[in-house]
Amino acid sequence: MNTRRFSLTSLAVLCCLLLVGQLSAQSPLTTTFVGGNGQKGNMFDVKSLTGVVIQTFDIHFTGGPGDFEVWALNAPGTYLGNQTSNANWTLIGTVTGLASAGANTPTPMNLSLGFPIPAGVTQAFYITATTASPVNLSYTNGTATGSLYTSNTDLEFYEGHGGTYFNLTFNPRVWNGNIHYTPLSFFADDVALFNIVAPQNTTLDCSARSATETVTVDIINLGTNPVLTGTLLQLSFTVDGGTPNIEFLSLAADLNQGQVLQYTFTATADLSALGNHTVATNVTYGLDLDGSNDSMSVQIGSGGALRVTSYPFSEDFNPVGGNGSSMMPIGFIQETTDGTGLNADWFLRTDNTPTNGTGPSADHTGGSSGYIYVEDAGNFSTVNLRTPCFDLGALVSPTLRFFLHSNNASTTGADNTLSVDVISYPSTTVTMDVAGPLTSQGNNWVLQSIDLSAFSGQVIQMVLRVDSSLSSGAHDIAVDDFSVVELQATPGQAPQPGLAVLDLNNPTNINGDPLPFGFGGPYFSSVSPGTTLIFKMSGEPMQPIILFAGALNPAVASFTNIGIIDCGGPVDPLTGLPTALTILADGTQAVQGGFHPFFVTAANGEAEVGFTVPALPTGVLSTFQCAFFVTGGAGLALSNAVQLTIL
Repeated sequence: MNTRRFSLTSLAVLCCLLLVGQLSAQSPLTTTFVGGNGQKGNMFDVKSLTGVVIQTFDIHFTGGPGDFEVWALNAPGTYLGNQTSNANWTLIGTVTGLASAGANTPTPMNLSLGFPIPAGVTQAFYITATTASPVNLSYTNGTATGSLYTSNTDLEFYEGHGGTYFNLTFNPRVWNGNIHYTPLSFFADDVALFNIVAPQNTTLDCSARSATETVTVDIINLGTNPVLTGTLLQLSFTVDGGTPNIEFLSLAADLNQGQVLQYTFTATADLSALGNHTVATNVTYGLDLDGSNDSMSVQIGSGGALRVTSYPFSEDFNPVGGNGSSMMPIGFIQETTDGTGLNADWFLRTDNTPTNGTGPSADHTGGSSGYIYVEDAGNFSTVNLRTPCFDLGALVSPTLRFFLHSNNASTTGADNTLSVDVISYPSTTVTMDVAGPLTSQGNNWVLQSIDLSAFSGQVIQMVLRVDSSLSSGAHDIAVDDFSVVELQATPGQAPQPGLAVLDLNNPTNINGDPLPFGFGGPYFSSVSPGTTLIFKMSGEPMQPIILFAGALNPAVASFTNIGIIDCGGPVDPLTGLPTALTILADGTQAVQGGFHPFFVTAANGEAEVGFTVPALPTGVLSTFQCAFFVTGGAGLALSNAVQLTIL
């Protein structure tokens, strides 16, 4: 146990230092909240007069909830010359789903930046919204770019630029907000960990980390006294709470207040085991008076941010960070090397996309759950979203399923597209367009089913890749209910759209496939007494229908070019037809007072019979299947069978 002992004199000196530090901090520095103008963000300069640590900002914005980013220029000095590229900037803070406190009112970002600015140093910041319109930062027209706007005893704030995402062309503009900070240090001697440079969490990659990962840290002197040449600092790191790796650093030169020194351990970290690891680091300085900033840790994923090994896997994209948020569910990662700028990401919504008519109005169920989408206004050739890592080692027929809303509401311009690419590990081989490019599919949600059996036994990651540059602003791309399943065999008759489809209250097959897609049957549906049961039959116009009933018996009989009968008993060797097969209705027979005349398709190719379900015993009632008369060819077509259960 380490215990610090102080004399009465040293305690008195320490108290004086604390008091001086507290009195010198005039935080926050307020610019203004009068607004009057606005766009996505502002770049501005501040100058530290006494040495401060920037902790957080309050902002002024309209719309929302919104997502925001805070960037710092990599080197001291003005932002001028860096308004249109993020190459010289570092992202130091993000906020998602932030609700505005209202016009002319500060909205706290509630960050913990801990960003130091030594005395006499100018530092540039960029604060921007990343959520689509109508979320905008409010700012005020200035008088001269780079002129001093306001100050206190610790900080000076200068007029800057406003504009869209890393495309700031309006000036002079005065950022509206509060800058919250603390003194650079309350202590004369304070060495702290500033950053863990390596390892970094490469969540985009499904590869396992190595057993020899480099560990590099940044150390900063936050104290007012220099740390002298030859001083011995003890540094250590642990992996998952294991035995500390302890090393010593002898300073080759004085480390002055605010200076940062980088150190790479000679020992390496073993992160080869799949899963998440915690790398914890520590610095010890013999004269240190503040131990609260001596330690830092980082979570490192080996094998991806989320590695899926059990199936079925499903993600319905319920809201995570609020409507319009770009914060995806765990394991779904926005790529940062695709498009950059406003609308260069996937976003989550529960209602219609910002421009009505360019995307869905709700998720595919029509409820209040969420979906993800790419806004057409972004106009990017690639907007990529990486999926979790899927270990398909135990799957024989892996299948990707999702619902797609892709409707080009524009009368000009080509369709935007969605493609699904697959990355195989550990080779990192990329297979492009495993699905797609998928174009406009009408103003509705359409189920997509993609066979992944070519990747059976592999670890894969998928990339949802949208090209939003083709349409003229009216073609959003949306995805809902993303799932990976082991496809079970469906030996029965599939619906035959346009020829023979039987719909009993929206049935699905064993894989959850709905109608009218051509997935194999049989299908299953259920109803409760007192509710309405609707037989909806679809085929060629003005053709008779024969309705069969019997016990479920998939593929009991097969007829070339006609289909498969999935109900009834064993096949009669004389007739070739299943036994115990009951004809409930025959559209070829006009039976007086019966239902048979209703079993003929209308001019639109549909026939529908509905009735209230009587009080029936619970359990399986029967299995129903239709034979439709068709023109030419075999003359008949068999629909999918539907087993009906009474609840």
